[in-house]
Amino acid sequence: MMKFNFLILFGLSLLISACGSGSGDSNNANNQANASDSLLLALNGKITSDPNNYSNYLERAAYYTSKLDFSSALQDIDRAIAVDSTKGDIFLMKGDIHFKMKNDKQAYQEYMHCIALSPENTDCLLKKAALDIVNRQYSYAIENINNALKVNNALPYAYYLKGRLYKETGDTTLALSSYQTAVEVDPTYYDAYIEAGLLYHKQKNNIAADYYRSAIEVKPRYIEPWYNLGMFYQETGNAKNDHFKKAFACYDTILSIDPRFASAYFNKGFIMLEYQQKYDSSAVQFSKAIEILPGYFQAYYNRGLCYESMDNFKQAEADYRMALQIQPQYTAAAKALSRVLGE
Repeated sequence: MMKFNFLILFGLSLLISACGSGSGDSNNANNQANASDSLLLALNGKITSDPNNYSNYLERAAYYTSKLDFSSALQDIDRAIAVDSTKGDIFLMKGDIHFKMKNDKQAYQEYMHCIALSPENTDCLLKKAALDIVNRQYSYAIENINNALKVNNALPYAYYLKGRLYKETGDTTLALSSYQTAVEVDPTYYDAYIEAGLLYHKQKNNIAADYYRSAIEVKPRYIEPWYNLGMFYQETGNAKNDHFKKAFACYDTILSIDPRFASAYFNKGFIMLEYQQKYDSSAVQFSKAIEILPGYFQAYYNRGLCYESMDNFKQAEADYRMALQIQPQYTAAAKALSRVLGE
C-alpha cells in the first residue's frame, strides 16, 4: 500500500503568500507591485536618513529575502556588519538567509557567531541545535536546547526539538514526553501533535488517533493529519471494530478537500480488496486513482488482483502488463502475470 511521507523541517521556513481574485485581475497585481515598490522606497528613505542604524539594513534585507533576492539581502547584511559587527541579530538573519539558500554549513557558522555575541539569543541557540540534530551532533544540540530553556522555559520549539532528538536516538518515552510538553506550552503546536501521533501509531496505540485529531483541530484543512488518521484506522482495523469505517470517513474528508488526491482512492480500494473482499467496488476505487495518476502502477496491480479474484483473467493480465510497463522491476506484478498466464 502507498504511505504518505511528510518531511518535518527544522529551522525557519520561508512563507510566501499569494493573493488574487482571478487570473484576469491585473489591477490587483499592479496594486501589489506598487505596494512593494512603496515599501522598498520607504526602506531606502530610512537608510538615507539614518545610514548608521544597522537595523535599517536588516529591515531591507528582510524585504529582499521575502522576494527571494538573497544576493541583495546579503549585501545589506554586510552593510549592517560594517555599521556594527557586535550585534548577534545581524548574524542570526545572515544564518537564516543562508538556510533558505540551502547553505546549511554557512548558516551553522552564522548561528555560532550569533551565539558568541549573544549567548542568550534563543533563536540562535535553537536554530543551531536543529542543525546539530540533522548532523547527529546530539550532545551539542541538547546543550543548546537546555541553554535556551534556561533563558525561557516556555519555548515550545525547544521541547519539540528535544522530542526530535530523543526520537532519533531511540528514546521513545522521552520523545513522547517532550512532544507532550510542547503542546502543553502551546496547544496549537501542530508538528508536535503529528510527531507524537506517529510514535504512538508505530506502537498501534489508540492514543495516536487522539494526537492526530488534535492536529486536525489546529489545521482542519490539512491533508496530512487526515491521511495519518486514516492510515492508523486502516492498519488497526479488524472484524471486531469499526476502524475501516472510520478510515473511509477520513479518506472521504480528504477527497472533499482535494478531489484529486489519488492515494485516498487507492487506500479505499485497498481496504475493500484486502479486508472486505469487495472486488468490484475495489476495482472502481483503483480506477479512480488511475484516472488521476495514469502512472500509478500500484493501482494497476491491485486492480489486476480485483479482476483476477473475479476470474476476469484477461483484464487482470492487461493491468499486470501495464504495471510492468510503467515499473519493469515490479516483482509482484511479474509474479501475478505469470500466475494468470499459467506459467
